[in-house]
Amino acid sequence: MAETLLSNLQNKINLYKTELFIILFAAIPTSLFIVFAWIKGDFLVLDHSYWIGVVAYNLVLFYGIWFAQTKKTLKLSEGILYVGIAITLILYTAFREIIFTGDITQGVITGARMLWEGKNPYVVAEVPHAQPYPPGGFRYETYAYLPVDLLSYAVLLGSLNFVSTVIAGTDIPVFLPGFNEMGILVTNLALMCVSIYLLKDILEIRWKQAVALGVFLFLILIWNNVCLAQTFFIAGWYFHKREQTNLVIFFWSLSMLSKYFAGIFIVAYIVEYLRKQEYMEVLIKSGIAGVLSIIVSLPFGIMNVLKSTVFFYNTEERILDGSFGGSIFSEIILFLQLEDIIWLFTIMGFSIILIIAIMIDDLFQRLVITSCLALFVITGISAQFLVVITLILIISGQILLFEGQKQYSHSEFSNPTD
Repeated sequence: MAETLLSNLQNKINLYKTELFIILFAAIPTSLFIVFAWIKGDFLVLDHSYWIGVVAYNLVLFYGIWFAQTKKTLKLSEGILYVGIAITLILYTAFREIIFTGDITQGVITGARMLWEGKNPYVVAEVPHAQPYPPGGFRYETYAYLPVDLLSYAVLLGSLNFVSTVIAGTDIPVFLPGFNEMGILVTNLALMCVSIYLLKDILEIRWKQAVALGVFLFLILIWNNVCLAQTFFIAGWYFHKREQTNLVIFFWSLSMLSKYFAGIFIVAYIVEYLRKQEYMEVLIKSGIAGVLSIIVSLPFGIMNVLKSTVFFYNTEERILDGSFGGSIFSEIILFLQLEDIIWLFTIMGFSIILIIAIMIDDLFQRLVITSCLALFVITGISAQFLVVITLILIISGQILLFEGQKQYSHSEFSNPTD
């Protein structure tokens, strides 16, 4: 009897031994991350529900690498999406008092208002930022998000504010959108509707599934400016499926200039042309990203933007704040007290990722693996990107499934099965 049960258990383990190995392998650095954070005091400072997201974030990254390596697909399940929506709504009910009061929402509102007032948010230090020690409250610095983020929310919130002013006059009540939390909510809901339309076309699913997926992805971030970058990112996939590669780079560049994480996708995409020795395409694609970056940054001063956004992530305040973000890499660096040269480790990390990207033959594998590795390396990354990486796995996996396990149907890329 005991031998039969043991044999059955062993058979079941053999069926899922790869998945179990991945979970165990991922649990080791995740556990180290928790231990480092506990020693530093971060674990005790933050609510323990936060660490659930951190653990899930790192597990998804490991799963993403395995997912791409084995070319498995992530199937959509309406039931799971509905459960996710329900859990998120419960969490919103529990934490309703802090959803729109965080530094991200308040920072975007302040930056957009400052731009309408004629101030340069990348120079004037009036934007609220989280204050890690002691927790709670704000410190005031320059705008920490990239120009497309600032310009987009300034236009959208400013337009809503104009309409609300016409309706209610200068004294706008809180339930009308403008330069307030309601403005962020309405803007992100509009972005969600656009993304639902794009997702339905990309994934070739029913409206019911598209709405469930869109609501699930955006409900988690409805208070966050990641919604904007995520919409541009989805638009890039939309044009990828239509083989319009210049528009892919254009929209991924807009996403990168909202949240710079999307830049890794542009690099991984351009590497395909490098491998093909199609140097004119490399110049065109690189030119789209480069020229667009200059155009949107120039009005604010390119160095002002870099100091306030990219270089800001290497300041002592941001490193401490960023250590609350889910990056195993940054936590280890901080634990070893090497934060003064963290920029060097970041450059080394991305250099290694670039080499890996060049070595990977398959575009699907390159996009997913390099993006997962980048999320390990980027200093101060937030667990909010758990949603983005899940989106990457769903979209890229479904496209791979549609094309019969081929690399991609893109006419400019070689197909290993031909």
